Amino acid sequence: MEGIEFCSEVQGASALVDWFGFWPSFHDAEVVSMELHRTGTSCIKVHTFATTESVDARGYYATTKHVIVSFLLEDISFLQLEGFNHQNVIFGLNLQKTDSGYELTLSACYGVAGRIVASGVRLAIEPGVPQSSMYRNTEKQG
Repeated sequence: MEGIEFCSEVQGASALVDWFGFWPSFHDAEVVSMELHRTGTSCIKVHTFATTESVDARGYYATTKHVIVSFLLEDISFLQLEGFNHQNVIFGLNLQKTDSGYELTLSACYGVAGRIVASGVRLAIEPGVPQSSMYRNTEKQG
């Protein structure tokens, strides 16, 4: 996603933009957990980060600004998910406003992918790396 035009309308979105200095693409992000409820608030947690131009000792691009983003979705009206596994790396994440609320799309890479439509969305961020993440022992986690 190139940006989020309705950032001021989504509670918590500006905190995510402040964390990175821009709206992240969520490329190679990991879906950490999903908690779905028939009514009320459901939560999708996604671990994302910024990729630097420097390369670490293993030959991978170094990462920084790790954060877990909770997408708190109100009253889901459509849900299509597939491929949930032990890692759930996504190619990217798109959040867009629709006539009926918001649509969250998780683009497939390795594991979960899908589309969720909800009447409302808000974000919460938690800096850091999840305990089970492959990025847990990388050089720049900050």
